[in-house]
Parts: sequence; C-alpha cells; structure tokens
Amino acid sequence: MILPNTPLFQAKTDAEFRIRMIQHIKENYGDLLGKDINLLDLPNGLEIVQAKIQQRLFDMSNGQIDLMSKSEDTTINLQKVA
Repeated sequence: MILPNTPLFQAKTDAEFRIRMIQHIKENYGDLLGKDINLLDLPNGLEIVQAKIQQRLFDMSNGQIDLMSKSEDTTINLQKVA
C-alpha cells in the first residue's frame, strides 16, 4: 500500500500513528462526530468511534451498507459507552 508523504503517515511506531490519527480526526471531523468526539480520549476510543460510525451508516442505508466484518467481534455495547 502506498501512503501519502505527510507527517500523519510517517509515524515511527503504531502508538505514534494512533495519537496522530486521533488528533487528525478531532481537527477534521469534530463537527460530524459531535459529542462522540470525546470517545476518542478513551483507551479504545478509535474502535468505539469506528463501531458507532459503521452502525450509523448501516442504519442510514437501511442495511444496504454493512462495513462490519463477519469475523469481527461486534460485542461492544454502545449504550454503555454513550
């Protein structure tokens, strides 16, 4: 896979990339996420936000778009998180 030559994608470690990705999402998608942006501060925040976005897309498309892998663990209870 070819990644853009930007600081975001030039992280030396996974942890550094994760921090940069969270900051990028906060700066660019805060208006779309609304109050859910605060979930990114949790240790598993990226996964929680990803699951919420996938569920929203599924709901809005009436099940036509399903990004959840059949092999993924989809047991995150979003009611307890929100």
